[in-house]
Amino acid sequence: MPKSFRLILVLFFLGVDFVLPKVLFAYEFAHYMIDARTGKFLYGINYEKELHPASLTKMMTLYLAFNELKKNRMNLDDLVTISQNASLEPSSKLWLSPGQRVSVRTLIRGAAIRSANDAATALGEHIAGTEAKFADYMTLAAREMGMSKTVFKNAHGLTSSRHRSTPKDMVILARRLVFDFPEYYNLFGRISVRVLGKDLYNTNRRFLAAYSGSDGIKTGFTSAAGYNLAASASRGNTRIIAVIFGAGSVPLRNKRMTELLDLGFSRVPKVASYIPMFSLNLRPDMINQIGKNSLLKFSKIPIRRPGDLISPIKTSDDDTKQMEEILEGIESSLMQVAKQNSEVIEGSIPMIFNNSLNSPPSRPKILMGDKEVTYLENNTSTIDKEKIKILVGFYYNKYHAEKELPSILLSDPSLLENVTLEISEEVFRNKKGFRIRISPLSELNAQRACAKIRTSGELCEISR
Repeated sequence: MPKSFRLILVLFFLGVDFVLPKVLFAYEFAHYMIDARTGKFLYGINYEKELHPASLTKMMTLYLAFNELKKNRMNLDDLVTISQNASLEPSSKLWLSPGQRVSVRTLIRGAAIRSANDAATALGEHIAGTEAKFADYMTLAAREMGMSKTVFKNAHGLTSSRHRSTPKDMVILARRLVFDFPEYYNLFGRISVRVLGKDLYNTNRRFLAAYSGSDGIKTGFTSAAGYNLAASASRGNTRIIAVIFGAGSVPLRNKRMTELLDLGFSRVPKVASYIPMFSLNLRPDMINQIGKNSLLKFSKIPIRRPGDLISPIKTSDDDTKQMEEILEGIESSLMQVAKQNSEVIEGSIPMIFNNSLNSPPSRPKILMGDKEVTYLENNTSTIDKEKIKILVGFYYNKYHAEKELPSILLSDPSLLENVTLEISEEVFRNKKGFRIRISPLSELNAQRACAKIRTSGELCEISR
């Protein structure tokens, strides 16, 4: 019997109530990063693609709960009667019982730290009356914030065909959480909290402990979404907010976020004036005030990911300690299966860069502080053939080449200053694949950059 199937049987007999990702690394990967002080775009890939947000959804649930507290329409000590609907939500959960009365404080802690689905649903029902009405309220609130491609269908983020968002929209929401409710934002940076006589440990505790300056915000996982993360970190007077969708595992999610934030801190201006956000007037009865919005009923279905190894039975969050430990323990065993069976969605995932939150430039760019790195889509005619260039890595698809760009750019400062990037099809050792082409570079910079890149195990060649 193959080793991977033996592991699946072990999980079955353990009674684990989740289904593993069908193919590791098969999720559609996307991310977006801003300077939190100004809201200005720093770096991103595929960030307007409408995807499953998973438990990043709970950022909106908590935002609207904080709004009710701030407006004095709700108190932390108010008792909420748990409905049968809330109690039946799949795990991760607090295992609340129908008719049980718990405080708003408990529900907020459970949703923020444990990513408890029953707590999130109970909060939504308490605020709006029903989960459906609360989902409509969430969507209208998203529109008010400028989250133009987000539609919510529930308060927790478990997979629903029309429940979707984008990394860009989730960054807008994350910035709101940081600056609109500083009195509550500190909750997201706690490693653990005490709830109903038990210690709940933060689903993001590993990244919080590992990354200097990190103080939040929220993890997310479903078998349809992959591993998502919204993170914020501050160093001195600077703060970066970034969101990742579709990482292949918890360790990979944390690795990608580390690379992303490092890239941001390496180039973000040290001094910048805070640009305030416009004020919002959000009320649970907004839907009655402005009438039904067609956007609430008609929305695009997020793109399906590639072929399956395992048929899903139910989706759930990665927000339990047991799941994280089991996944990490078996990941190395499933790696070979993933490499043999995973396939990338037809075509390549576009790399989109923007120097403004509102209007995309005519030519894609990466802006790093006051420096510019230009990204070309297979347009070799625009590259100066007389300049020295380097060819980095060798990847069997464009998707993986794009994912490695942040770590490659971080390897040497000269790769961030007035250079052109291209991911091009190349033949290497009689095999067709993709390589990262960087130009123009001086001979000294090219040799230095290649030397550093090779120390990380990547291929690097100088081409004239």
